Amino acid sequence: MISVFIRSIQLFLSISILIVIHELGHFLFAKIFKVRVDRFFLFFDPWFSIIKRKIGQTIYGIGWLPLGGYVKISGMMMNEDVASHSDSENNNKKKYWEFRSKSAIKRLLILSGGIFFNVLLSIIIFSSLLFKYGETNLPTKNVRFGIEVDSFGKKIGLENGDRILFINGKYISYFNDLPKAILLGNSITVDRMGKILNLSLTDDKKRFLFDRKEFRPFIKPRIPPIINYVVKNSEADKSGLKKNDEIIEVNSEFILFSDQLKDIVSKYKNKTVDFSINRNGSLIQKKVFLNKKGFLGIYLKNFMDLNQIFSFEKKNFSIIESLIYGGKKTWEVLKNQIFFLKNVFHIKTKAYKQIGSFFSMAKEFPTQWNWYIFWSLTATLSIWLAFLNLFPIPSLDGGYIFFILIEMITKKRIKEIIFERCTFIGFLMISLIMMMVIIWDIFKVFFS
Repeated sequence: MISVFIRSIQLFLSISILIVIHELGHFLFAKIFKVRVDRFFLFFDPWFSIIKRKIGQTIYGIGWLPLGGYVKISGMMMNEDVASHSDSENNNKKKYWEFRSKSAIKRLLILSGGIFFNVLLSIIIFSSLLFKYGETNLPTKNVRFGIEVDSFGKKIGLENGDRILFINGKYISYFNDLPKAILLGNSITVDRMGKILNLSLTDDKKRFLFDRKEFRPFIKPRIPPIINYVVKNSEADKSGLKKNDEIIEVNSEFILFSDQLKDIVSKYKNKTVDFSINRNGSLIQKKVFLNKKGFLGIYLKNFMDLNQIFSFEKKNFSIIESLIYGGKKTWEVLKNQIFFLKNVFHIKTKAYKQIGSFFSMAKEFPTQWNWYIFWSLTATLSIWLAFLNLFPIPSLDGGYIFFILIEMITKKRIKEIIFERCTFIGFLMISLIMMMVIIWDIFKVFFS
């Protein structure tokens, strides 16, 4: 329950930051061009708001419905002043502080401000993380023992011990880029025990990678079975297994890699087995009982814990370098999102199953607070929000921008009645899509 609370708080804080920054973009551009902003709200406030206060000409507040936020810019809609003025002739006069009185380029910049600020936020966050923490990567050439694959990796044709040579005929320098390259690629070239094989990546195969409850890496470096943690009062703990023990034999079956341990242990459920352990260079024998589920009571080290086996590359960045690479990182995240969206429309890949709402987003945050992961996910969500708002759907920023671009091309303003009706229809469309996504997400989380 605590983990759910921590995840929810992280998501709530992240979304709040993104909304405020997005609306701040619209707000500041409006102020630059001397357009009056009537309201600036975090979350929507139908019927009532939690907090609101008027400062100058603007009412600032927090609504109760956490599905977004908004700034109300004066003069965006023709009928805004109708209720307060009976003289229709006065209603048609454009006042200097109204949005509709400004040139097309100024209106375009005001409407693009939210998207621009979300992109800027993503670059700033990624750049700051790179400057503070640097970047640690595992070169593909240093993956000494090949890869370990899960059941989904096996379904696309990979096997434990494969060495990935090329994706689409191209060498991938760093291991952490391999999963993405495989999803984007059409073929994998592997070295399987000295034999070079080419594996095709069809949509039918890729659906195994998308059709998963948890979207985690399907390949990792193959590593020896070295214990990282022993569960207290487990059978492993009672038998005397300890952290940093390397398991080398189970019932006289020799083991080199952690995937072999998992396969062998699964054969001895509800039985007592003999373990041969390498402890600081000494060979130790232990008897361990495995319950009916084959649970041993240990967690093995992952490849990031094994600096003595793998040679990692650590790179630190200056302020200028971090800004450059932060921009590149933002672009890479955006490309990944475009790729994912493209696959959503390929029914065979079943990528649509990974579409989610707040429930799915919350699951991406860790169960313990981690600022690095929090800011990384916030930066990713920020560029995702910017990308979604580019869609030319009325009621989204992209819809308004689309109308203004038409105006700039044709040199004619679209009638405001058409603009308002399209906005209303767009709002209904977005609301319907959001409801469908939330219902789908609830079904996935609670009934799948």
